[in-house]
Amino acid sequence: MNSIKSALPFTAITAFLSLGLGFESTANDVARFYKGKQVKIVVAARAGGGHHKYSLFISPFMKKHMPGNPTFITQNMGGAGGTKAANYLYNRAAKDGTAIGILLSDTPFASRMRTTGVKYVANNFHYLGGVDKPQGAFVVLKRSGIKTMEEAKKKSVVFASTGKGSQTFILPKLANSMIGTKFKIVTGYRGMAGVYKALDNKEADGFQSGWSSVALIRPHWLKDKRIIVLAANSLSPLKDAPNAPVFRDLVQNPLDRKIVELISNNDVIGRAWIAPPGIPQARLSALRIAFKKMAKDPEAIAAAKKRKMDWGYINWRPQQAHAKLITNSEAKLFKRVRKLINQK
Repeated sequence: MNSIKSALPFTAITAFLSLGLGFESTANDVARFYKGKQVKIVVAARAGGGHHKYSLFISPFMKKHMPGNPTFITQNMGGAGGTKAANYLYNRAAKDGTAIGILLSDTPFASRMRTTGVKYVANNFHYLGGVDKPQGAFVVLKRSGIKTMEEAKKKSVVFASTGKGSQTFILPKLANSMIGTKFKIVTGYRGMAGVYKALDNKEADGFQSGWSSVALIRPHWLKDKRIIVLAANSLSPLKDAPNAPVFRDLVQNPLDRKIVELISNNDVIGRAWIAPPGIPQARLSALRIAFKKMAKDPEAIAAAKKRKMDWGYINWRPQQAHAKLITNSEAKLFKRVRKLINQK
């Protein structure tokens, strides 16, 4: 420090020291604010699904790394394909840094699809990061009697869905319209836990959703080799089902391929945690830093591995960029989707 002092004029030294003190003061302010507080994680799904399990898992590690060590608690708010939770976070949740959330991967896309009920702009949320990239997949149980998407064009298979605003409905419906599959989509199941239960009860034989959740929620399906991946809804093959085709590659119409590419890249958002607009910048930065530290914490990594959870830090920047891309994409793409799924 003596050498720096000798090389700098007094005013520069004062500015240099003030800058450091400013950072320290800001960090202390953030810690003081969060000390003794609770931070609510609004989960856009009902209990029992992958989002819920991941949120419960990260909570103690976020507490460990967040200045002031606030307690993170989960609040499940399923409904309307994630729109209910998105509307709440955008308009009603606290904007002081004590409310964050995890939305569905298709929430930004849904904001352009729905003509009523949407009260948020996806790109205005502040993305914090993720801990995995849950690629989507068309999945069937072996009892369905089909093994490929080509066979799905010849035989009808019941797919369970949470509702018409979710990927569990939109993707199978698009497959029917774009490539001629015969999925019969039954809606109304309460979250992904309800979808899995429908398959257990033989009410359905397949679904389209995040592939990584299967190992988390129904690991015995994998162990017993009871399921088949018909196609990956991603821009790249599934690492543990590499022979399954990528849905985009099965689509011939150029405009339809563009739509599928836009949806397939949702895996970068995947299980993204977000903060509502209006949060103070210092607290937003602290949340992002704490999230990265949590994701890279050796204790968290070891615990996730033990639970066979997909785990790897996803930076918030590509998430924010994809939300912006969807927000600014041409209206004709979403008009085309509404036509293909018979949505007005």
